[in-house]
Amino acid sequence: MTNYTKSSLLKTKREIINQVEAGKLGIKSASSILGISRQGLWKLRKNYSVYGLIALAGRKRGPGPGFVPYNRTPEWLEEKVGHLYTLWGGVGPDTLLWIIKDYYHDQLGEVELSRSTVYRILVRRRLIGRQENENFHSHQRRYTKGYPGEELQLDTTEPYGKGRGVMFNIIDDYSRFKWSYFYQKNNSRNTSLCLDHFRLIAPFPVRAVRVDNGPEFKLKFKSYCQLAGIGQIFNPIHTPQHNGKVERLHRTVEEECLWRVPPEHRDKMDTVNLALTKHSQWYNTRRRHLGYKMNNLTPQQKIENWIIDNKTSPEFTREVNETLILYIPFKNFVFNVNFTYTAAHYPKCLPSVGLLDNGSRFHRCYPLASLRSAHRITAAK
Repeated sequence: MTNYTKSSLLKTKREIINQVEAGKLGIKSASSILGISRQGLWKLRKNYSVYGLIALAGRKRGPGPGFVPYNRTPEWLEEKVGHLYTLWGGVGPDTLLWIIKDYYHDQLGEVELSRSTVYRILVRRRLIGRQENENFHSHQRRYTKGYPGEELQLDTTEPYGKGRGVMFNIIDDYSRFKWSYFYQKNNSRNTSLCLDHFRLIAPFPVRAVRVDNGPEFKLKFKSYCQLAGIGQIFNPIHTPQHNGKVERLHRTVEEECLWRVPPEHRDKMDTVNLALTKHSQWYNTRRRHLGYKMNNLTPQQKIENWIIDNKTSPEFTREVNETLILYIPFKNFVFNVNFTYTAAHYPKCLPSVGLLDNGSRFHRCYPLASLRSAHRITAAK
């Protein structure tokens, strides 16, 4: 639209309003000529009397330039949120919110942050784009199992590329309790070792494991599952959606742990496994989960709630007792309180309880962050 056309339209609107004010033109006729409703004409007349000719050109909605709302987030707080977003590797607003509440609440003073505030800060600073709802047409049904150990998901990936080691991830479908391992080769022997170690450290018995159709889940791994009484559930070919929890875990471990290992140490198996062990301990005891039916709890809290509520079927009574035995120590255990060594990326290390069986000399560590059944434990002096 040219400037001449704009000026002609403004003159026409002004002439029509002047005729309405003088009583020479009716409201119905004037609103019909302008193509607006009677209410719209009334607002236009009111704005014209207050703002003059600029009101006829259309005023932009919203606050004017230089307007600062009274509840605007302070600049120092926006800088803090942006810094934490970069420090934690570009996590989403939901994850960043609980990280701030758990680890940096003492630095915020009396300021209370909501999820929408964190999201708007990240958008304003152009750290993330505006989120749009996406419709996924495949595998929309979300689910979770009924008790810890009912079904594990096990899968492998090569985070550093071909020939540079294989990461094995195991995660419990119900509680999201996980552990990660790093081996040089991807074979059935290493897969069996991973599952055997997971069964030793997991605070629940294992009933079944879900895997894909790779060769690493055949031969020795199949024999191990048969001897241990663990059922194997194979996914249909080309359907990784059935293993969705462990597939998403691959990315989580890479972003939160493996990519933070210095490049010169990535070929050292012991160094990578140490980093994965630290991350698994932090993941299981301190990291809140936003997944389906996790209710912003950690895997440890999810397992504790299930043990205390004891929501299980009658045929699983024996496994419930095994879980209580594994998770709650008896009087014949002697333990000392110490602090677990945690990487710098996972601040505020946790106090834990090291359990030592006087008979078998078997050692196990249990974090004390939210152990609701701690009254069952009698500490040794």
